[in-house]
Amino acid sequence: MKLFKAIGVLIFIITSNTSGICQSRIFYDGLEPSENYFDILDSTLKHNQKTKEKLFDGLADRYKVRMLVQPSFDVKYIFQIDEILKDYQLEKYVVRFHKLNSRIHTLEDYDKVKVKKYEASMNEDDIELLTDVFAVVVDKTRYEKSNMDIYDGTKYLLGVWDYYGWRSGNVNSPRDPEIKSLIDVVENLIKQTQSKRNVKISEADRKILDQIISNSQRQSTSADYELVSRIIKVIEDNESKYCSKISEDNAVYVEKSLNNIKNTAAKNLAYNQFNKKDLKNLIEFVLEEFVSFNTFSEEDKREIILSESDIILENEENIKNNIFQLILKEFD
Repeated sequence: MKLFKAIGVLIFIITSNTSGICQSRIFYDGLEPSENYFDILDSTLKHNQKTKEKLFDGLADRYKVRMLVQPSFDVKYIFQIDEILKDYQLEKYVVRFHKLNSRIHTLEDYDKVKVKKYEASMNEDDIELLTDVFAVVVDKTRYEKSNMDIYDGTKYLLGVWDYYGWRSGNVNSPRDPEIKSLIDVVENLIKQTQSKRNVKISEADRKILDQIISNSQRQSTSADYELVSRIIKVIEDNESKYCSKISEDNAVYVEKSLNNIKNTAAKNLAYNQFNKKDLKNLIEFVLEEFVSFNTFSEEDKREIILSESDIILENEENIKNNIFQLILKEFD
C-alpha cells in the first residue's frame, strides 16, 4: 500500500506541471522549464537577436502555433499561424512561412541575408486541430537527464498559444514518433504555403493528428500500476544484496540501469504513455547488454588471467542469475 501511495504522489507531482487540461498545473509550486534568456552566452544571444530581427519580421506577436526550424548546416525557417486582431477582437488567421535565403556565418552576413515570405489562409477546423496537437506535444515538455549532448542535427522550437496560455519546447533531432509525425504534417503545410493561397490538412495527415490526440487521452490502468508496483518491489528486495556480490563496475551499471527502469516506468505512467511491451523491451535490452559485457570466450579468459589485466571476471552464477531476469518474471 505504501508503494502505491509513493507512486501516486510522484505521478501527481509530474502531472500537476504537464497536463494542459489539468487545473492543478496553475498551482504548481515547483520549477518549470525556463525561457533560458539569462543562461544564453552573449555571442549566441546576439546571433539569436539578429536572426529574429530578420526571420520574425512581419510575424504577429500573438499566434496559434509556431514551428521554428534551425538546421546545423542549412538555412533557418519558421512556420506560424498568426491571429490578426482588430479592436481587440479576432479578425482572421493568417498562415505565414518565412525562410532565410542563405546561412548566417558571420556578423556581416546579417545585413546581406534576405527573407522569403509566404502567406496563406486555412479553415478554422484545421487550425484548431493543429493547435490541439501542438498542445498535446508541447505539454509533455520536461527536463531529462542525458549523458549525450547533440550539437549537430536540426533543432525545432514548437510553440502553442491556446486557452491555457503560451508555452513552448525545444527538441534536437527528434526520435519521438509523435513529434516527428507532427513535424512532417507541418512540413506538408509549408510546401502548400509556398504555392497556394489556401492550405489544408490532408486526410492522411488528419488521421495522424487525430491519432496523436487519441493517444494523449489514453489512461494508465490499474494493471499497469500493479505491474510497476511489483517491479519496484523486486528491485527494493534484491538490489542491495545482488550488487554486493558483483564487481564494482557491474554494480554501478546495475544500479544506474535499475534507477532508469524505475524512472521510466513511473514517468510513463504519469504521462499516460505506459506500454508494457516497451518497458519489457527496455529491461531485455539492459539484460542483454549486461550479459554481453560479462561474457568472454575461454581463450579470452585465459589471456585476461595470464596478462594480469585489470578486467575482473564476474562469477558466472551472478551473471546467470541476475536481477534483470527476476524483474522479467513479473511480465509472465
